[in-house]
Amino acid sequence: MKNNLTLLPVALAVLVLAPSEYVSRSVQIVEAVVLELKEPKYFKIALEGDWIETATNDPEQRAVYSKQSDVGVTISRMSGNFAKTGIDRAAEKLKDFRLAAEKKAGQTFQVHMTIASPVVAPFSRGYQVAYYGHDSRGRQFRYLGLVMSDKMINIYAESKSQTQEGLENVFASFIQGLAIE
Repeated sequence: MKNNLTLLPVALAVLVLAPSEYVSRSVQIVEAVVLELKEPKYFKIALEGDWIETATNDPEQRAVYSKQSDVGVTISRMSGNFAKTGIDRAAEKLKDFRLAAEKKAGQTFQVHMTIASPVVAPFSRGYQVAYYGHDSRGRQFRYLGLVMSDKMINIYAESKSQTQEGLENVFASFIQGLAIE
């Protein structure tokens, strides 16, 4: 079978997440729509704009979609004792798992996937795994996985109409509303 996954050695700006108590900003909004998702012990996120929650088949997943930006985001969570085997090793295994899942998706949907070489880097509470890419149908995607001693949070964004830069801007804005618990 033809290889449907290309890895590119491209630098990726890794988002360093600060604990929410250190992030403060003052914004005056006359009228705003805010969607708040909460997963106790994992995360909460407040999203401004036209984000709506969409159905998923997995109780450990939450999905949202913005029609205005044509971006869908899925957030999943998992608990575990990742400190036991080493958070860094768990992050490397997550990277390998994600690449295998992307390859399988490419085979299933018969599309060629091009992915920038994933980055595994420390952050204040553990390790993060990040990559971005596109497929042969023009879909752009961005992934961020957070591995901490007791939990893992995965955030996957995709768009059929955004450029990679446009998706990255929406993704960065999305992450700003995220607080890890």
